[in-house]
Amino acid sequence: MIKVENLTKRFGKLVAVDNISFEIERGEIVGFLGPNGAGKTTTLRMLTGYYEPSGGSIRIDDIDIITDPISAKKKIGYLPENAPLYGDMTVEEFLTLAADIRELKNKRARIKEIINITGLNEVYNRFIWELSKGYHQRVGIAHALLSDPDFLILDEPTAGLDPNQIVEIRSLIKELGKSKTILLSTHILQEAEAIADKVIIIDKAKIIAKGNKDELKDLLQSQNNILITARKNKKFIKDIEKIDGVLECKIESSDKNYDHLKIYSKRDVVEDIFKSAVNTDTVLRELSTEAVSLEDVFIKLTGKEVGNE
Repeated sequence: MIKVENLTKRFGKLVAVDNISFEIERGEIVGFLGPNGAGKTTTLRMLTGYYEPSGGSIRIDDIDIITDPISAKKKIGYLPENAPLYGDMTVEEFLTLAADIRELKNKRARIKEIINITGLNEVYNRFIWELSKGYHQRVGIAHALLSDPDFLILDEPTAGLDPNQIVEIRSLIKELGKSKTILLSTHILQEAEAIADKVIIIDKAKIIAKGNKDELKDLLQSQNNILITARKNKKFIKDIEKIDGVLECKIESSDKNYDHLKIYSKRDVVEDIFKSAVNTDTVLRELSTEAVSLEDVFIKLTGKEVGNE
């Protein structure tokens, strides 16, 4: 497992990561979510030994990465954002070089296995500079997998990819998750919902929530969000805000005559909304419910919209 306790990183007066703690159990795919600048990449660089923490501890299978970095790093495969690759090498040459540096035994067999796992067969003898961004990421993942690490740490693995490439890389990550423990940094909520078993949300250098997706959704204390299209009426909105159990009534958009509202509530308030509409002489054009999403949780906790590529 990966165990992080009271981890802190300072750059001068800037606190990039502020006293965070979490655990990742073997066999889990964990989404590490946060807006840009929240501290995700800095945390990953400490987990991989690239940055030394200003405080706290990191243990990889009970090995302290600060006091025994070589042993700890042997258990980790790392894909940094915009993975650095040697463009003037072929895929074969690059992976062979990486295998030689690691002094891998049976390197030819291992490289062939990794090529098959990551779907690089068709581009094995092509120069890396010729490859699409999607294949660049596959080469980076192949590099991270070479030494058969127990843990994979992936920083924004689908950043900059087109929709088809995103689907392919997500599918690859889910397949790898059957045999590896994966920490996946992303600002794309759909990615976390599609891939991760658990989610850690970081904002302004602090972890503000963690748990499985259902547990995080429970933070909203709501089983449903209610969507309403109603003729414009300020009194109707004020009445809704006064209903017991309503957490927020938000105007999502408006047109000439109607407001499109989204209501967050602790309980079923549909009947109360109909009563408010009657009492305020408000025309309801549409009323429906939707399940709470991870995006709702994120926006509530951080006050920020994030990518949904």
